Amino acid sequence: MLNTTPVPAQAGQQPFSLCVFDLDGTLLNTLADLAASTNYALAQLGYPTHPVERYKRFVGDGILTLLQRAAGPNPVEEEALAQLKTLFDQHYDIHRFDQTAPYPGCCSMLEHLQEAGLLLAVLSNKPDEFVGDLLCRYFPSVRFFEAVGKRPGYAKKPDPAALLDLIARSGVEKSRCLYIGDSDVDVYTAHNAGIACCGALWGFRGYEELKNAGADCFAQEPGQVADIALGLPAQATEERR
Repeated sequence: MLNTTPVPAQAGQQPFSLCVFDLDGTLLNTLADLAASTNYALAQLGYPTHPVERYKRFVGDGILTLLQRAAGPNPVEEEALAQLKTLFDQHYDIHRFDQTAPYPGCCSMLEHLQEAGLLLAVLSNKPDEFVGDLLCRYFPSVRFFEAVGKRPGYAKKPDPAALLDLIARSGVEKSRCLYIGDSDVDVYTAHNAGIACCGALWGFRGYEELKNAGADCFAQEPGQVADIALGLPAQATEERR
């Protein structure tokens, strides 16, 4: 029996003013579509493919790392990796909406935070060109202050540069910023930027990875993120192991 009570990063802390969300595995379950596009690219070049569940360990560090991990333990030559990415991009551009869906409760959680006056943003390692249209399709009623994917000139997470830039443009003090994500990369990104991180336990990676990375608090389901962000008492929850 493991207690995963979601508590604010600092006892008695006032509500947060800016919530920055990871995308894949936090707001959207994109795993099946990412797996399908990666398997398509792998198959075209003669690499073995994988069941969807294995992709939970492949994703989270950007497309090139996803493709390298899926291609196998040996380093992939630069030319082959570029070919895999071209094939992936072509397939994903057409099929990224096939099976992707918001996690239950995410839409209402975002709307609740928006109505409460919080700034909402997204920071993802997904290529920038895919981030905006996914958010427009699945969260049309949510006005994100900023939605940022992997862009030229910025290193991917856990490098904090893109997050720090986003925070600076928001004008919100770091102590009032909360990052929400499902992986150790998200925790490291938040802490590298000097802000708190809430671990999303419904995502791809789970409690142990988030705990070991040093997440400041945890949420079993999206509604608890709203409680944490707004400084409301959260009911204790338990996860059986």
